[in-house]
Amino acid sequence: MTQPSSQPVPAPSSSEFFAAFDALTPEQVRAGGTMKWSERPDTAISAWVAEMDLGTAPAVTQALHRAVDGARFGYMPTSVWEDCRAAVIDFHRDSFGWEIPERDMSLLPDVLSALRAIISRHTRPGSPVIVPTPAYMPFLTIPGTLDREAIEVPALRGDGASAPAWSLDLEGIEAAMAAGAGLLILCNPWNPVGRVLTAAELDAVAALSAKYGVVVFTDEIHSPLVLPGSPRHICYASRPGADPALTFTATAASKGWNIPGLHCAQLIASGEARARFDADPLCSCLPGGASILGVIATTAAFSQGRGWNEAVREYLRRTLEGITGRLSAIDGVSVTMPESTYLAWVDFSGALADGRITGAPAGFLERKAGVSMNEGVTFGSDYAAFCRLNLATGRGIADEIADRITAALA
Repeated sequence: MTQPSSQPVPAPSSSEFFAAFDALTPEQVRAGGTMKWSERPDTAISAWVAEMDLGTAPAVTQALHRAVDGARFGYMPTSVWEDCRAAVIDFHRDSFGWEIPERDMSLLPDVLSALRAIISRHTRPGSPVIVPTPAYMPFLTIPGTLDREAIEVPALRGDGASAPAWSLDLEGIEAAMAAGAGLLILCNPWNPVGRVLTAAELDAVAALSAKYGVVVFTDEIHSPLVLPGSPRHICYASRPGADPALTFTATAASKGWNIPGLHCAQLIASGEARARFDADPLCSCLPGGASILGVIATTAAFSQGRGWNEAVREYLRRTLEGITGRLSAIDGVSVTMPESTYLAWVDFSGALADGRITGAPAGFLERKAGVSMNEGVTFGSDYAAFCRLNLATGRGIADEIADRITAALA
């Protein structure tokens, strides 16, 4: 029923691709009615929630059109799930060198539903959850809804040359594990700072997990968005020191192909972790929440949409390099150029210190510059001077973002 993975749908040429994106205007993308553009002032350029203005792969839209035309809205046949599983396995083997056994993969609606299940059913009742910050906002709020404390472990700051601009505080993580934490949330690639964690960092986390018996939940949803020229993504579970009994990996095509609303993610676990997951009634019901259209789209994305994804990553790299450079030239502003994702982590500390920004930076810049970003404090209590800036948009719109922020802080 699905198009064979051996017949990829070609992406447009780079010149056609880039020209179409460059021509986008705020009026065009606002008319699309996405959450990103419909929940901020009409006068503002929306650069907050992590979705792209760049559409999705032709392979995905074609697969969805076929499914809709065939009224495929019923229960999911086994063959559809098996096609998806094969596409995910092939993508991870080809892209990251990780060979995932078929039996180790489950479908689920989204990454956060997996996190809730793992916290509530696979960690000690009441045990804290370690969250390296800055962190994707729900990682800080979900533990509290499950009677767990979220322990923030702020990242270490480097100069970006001799040391990464942002790195895990392994001593802080170990201290939290020694104090009784039951789970570590590892986001790799790291939203919002865009780091691709190294083998050495992952191995250090694995050693601590094994030493203290702490479960690692690794969110690798941004792995298909590693930018050209950046280090290769390494799957945490592929490292030899990652204990299968303590490791759960969640991923999806939702960010790399801009399909989060279709609700299809994958949970990968092996060994004792897989046995516990499969035996748990709460976890075993999760696959029923994956959308059949999401599964069909995911299969098309991973098997036939790689050319589109490659072109998008090159477009994002060029946009990010240009705009982060422009913003970093503003006195009192510094920007972390991501290795993955389309999210820039912007530090407005200097502009706050000299009074050019008053109050929370994102609120100030929405009012004064007409640019809507995420407040840094929502990513961790230490980051009130920061904003997360989404640059997955046309270059003309991105340049307008830089123009507006520059003028507001002149």
